[in-house]
Amino acid sequence: MRLLAWNIRQGGGSRLARIASALEHHEADILVLSEYRGGQSAVRLLAALDALGYRYATTLMPPPGRAGVLITARCPFHEHGMVGIGLTEPYRMVSVAFASFRLVGVYMPNLLAKVPYWGALIATLLGDCGGAALAIGDFNTCRPYLDEAGAIDRTAHYMDRIAEIGFCDLWRLRNPAVREYSWFSIRGNGFRIDHAFLSDALAACAGSIRYSHEERLAGLSDHSPLILELSI
Repeated sequence: MRLLAWNIRQGGGSRLARIASALEHHEADILVLSEYRGGQSAVRLLAALDALGYRYATTLMPPPGRAGVLITARCPFHEHGMVGIGLTEPYRMVSVAFASFRLVGVYMPNLLAKVPYWGALIATLLGDCGGAALAIGDFNTCRPYLDEAGAIDRTAHYMDRIAEIGFCDLWRLRNPAVREYSWFSIRGNGFRIDHAFLSDALAACAGSIRYSHEERLAGLSDHSPLILELSI
């Protein structure tokens, strides 16, 4: 089973046809798309994905002009809905259950605004300790001097907290000393902020994990898709 997580930037906009073509090329079974926009942008995106065979999609939609996360798949799933209670933008994290694992799609806000989202995510994943589960998407969080050139992320310690409850940063586990960035700022600074955190049970049956940079370099988004294979 192939999962693809990608921040498509502002709902895709005029790039939607090219984004759809890239998604078709990767042949993923499950998509987790960040910066999913509400309103007519959502209507156009869902129609394009349905044409590619993604018949199942989460129903938690951002209001027009706001951005969240969409999970869509070729196979059915059960939607748990929002993660956490009282979050300002609950459509930024959504939880679903497939036949053999739980998936939380993530699109966190910037700076300290993400703190309550991290808290809600960790509390939710604690309930899946020992089970097959993962959280994947755009966390807007990275480790200093490793996932970024300097040390500007004041919430990086949450990556340690999620590890403490038994969820590994699979890409970093496989690439302990590699510097590879999934997003670049307008100043050209690179950051690895798109992640997949897997429970031990799910990591045991994980295949390859990689970033695809062709789409970012071609201008389809300012993020690179993260592609994960699961033998499940």
